[in-house]
Amino acid sequence: MPQTPIFTPIDSWVGEHQAYRQPIDGQYSFPIVEAPRSGPARTAVYNEASDAFRQLIATAIADGKTLRARGSSWSLSKVGVPDHRLINPKALRTGFTVPSRRVSASYPDDPGMLRFVECGFSVNAVNRLLFDAGLSLKASGSNDGQTLAGVVSTGTHGSAFRFGAVQDFVVGLHLITGPNTQVFLERASYPVVTPGYADLFHADLIRDDALFDAALVSFGSFGIVHGLLIETRPLFVLHASRKVMPWNAALQKAVGALDFSDLALPRSASNLYHFEVFWNPNEGTPPGEAIVLQMYEGAFPADYTPPVWDTNDAGMGATGLEIMSHLLGAIPDPLNDVVKPLLNSQVRDELAEYEKTGTIRDIFRGETIKGKNLACGVGIPLDRTLEALDVAFDTYANESSVLPLLISTRYVKGTRATLGFTRFPTTCVLELDGVNTKKVRDYVTRVLTGLESQGIPFTLHWGKYNAYLTKTRVRAMYGDAALQSWLDAREDLFESDDAARVFDNAFLRSVGLSPTT
Repeated sequence: MPQTPIFTPIDSWVGEHQAYRQPIDGQYSFPIVEAPRSGPARTAVYNEASDAFRQLIATAIADGKTLRARGSSWSLSKVGVPDHRLINPKALRTGFTVPSRRVSASYPDDPGMLRFVECGFSVNAVNRLLFDAGLSLKASGSNDGQTLAGVVSTGTHGSAFRFGAVQDFVVGLHLITGPNTQVFLERASYPVVTPGYADLFHADLIRDDALFDAALVSFGSFGIVHGLLIETRPLFVLHASRKVMPWNAALQKAVGALDFSDLALPRSASNLYHFEVFWNPNEGTPPGEAIVLQMYEGAFPADYTPPVWDTNDAGMGATGLEIMSHLLGAIPDPLNDVVKPLLNSQVRDELAEYEKTGTIRDIFRGETIKGKNLACGVGIPLDRTLEALDVAFDTYANESSVLPLLISTRYVKGTRATLGFTRFPTTCVLELDGVNTKKVRDYVTRVLTGLESQGIPFTLHWGKYNAYLTKTRVRAMYGDAALQSWLDAREDLFESDDAARVFDNAFLRSVGLSPTT
């Protein structure tokens, strides 16, 4: 059957974390089509969806409407939400291996590690697909409910500080850029497929570093991301350990410089994959103790058994967002100094110590979205981390209220993506996570204002709370050259100005990332 999306009128769209409500006209949804397991028929099913995407763009142009393909709507900002029409592509889950004959002769790695996945794949589904082949993603966000296209497009970071963010394992993008155009985009400096592979999808192969780096993190504004070519790795495990440690000079040295020489680590620091530290500011500013989550790489054992985890608890890879989400409904109300000990006890229970071993698939999963949460991810150069933490603690010390929130840090190798918020050579992500109330939002704003007033460079996660962003601030964060390169790439990829306008939205205009601004 042809892949004809069905339009359902909807008067507004609410994100999964209830962080926004956006008036829209409605949503297109694709029917579930069982794709053949392999061969030309499988490619034909994929190409039918491309044809449908091109028709939707043509219709939007004719109607003067904007359009975006959505992921799982886990973003806490309107970065990827159109003014008019959404596309739900979740039924589009065709995956491909890449035959060796379709791989560039200059490609330096094993073609067997390449996978091409359609935009409807959730991270969970990609994990299952890869696990069955003895493969793994190279990095992951804290959970697996988002679509892979969504986490890439917003720069989801994880904490693989020797590898990078999720978008950094993407080496090819199939973009639908107009009623008559589609491109297969990769870097000129890192060609992966032959022109014949792009021909399978009726796409023009474009090798251009600037275009590719701009399109990686572009929030769905460079057209419809129909497919992603990713590099994977053989299955491995992570030995995860969450422990309470004193917030002393040794831990400060690790947090501020990733120097672990004074810490008594359970394994070799050379195998450290994930490093994350939590503070509860209601225990002090700063508290005397921190909760430290460390994960060390290990070989995948033949007798692997997934770790057991209580489904009533936040997942093993839980960030502050998941922790606070789990506490919704249990947090004392009203919050004051009298009930602060109860709140602190609840947070300690959620951040209980553990020792587990599991794959990326089994550790970074498990979020249950329960209500109005707030998460702000602040990218900071590693060498300014301790200063930024001082700002967060000092700001909280001056609060007149008890706030339900956590402060944490994660670390990610810098990205090549032009507007990837993990843009510093090693980026510390300072995370401010809590319940979405006006008082918590005001606290976050005061922290960001403090960072700015002290001259600490920072960026904000595009898919988290980022109301602080303005045209002036975005330009200061990324620089004139990067912004112009991104805008030029967006203009170059579209077949017409009319097609480009289809993928505009209010968020782009508000932060100076639209040619109309």
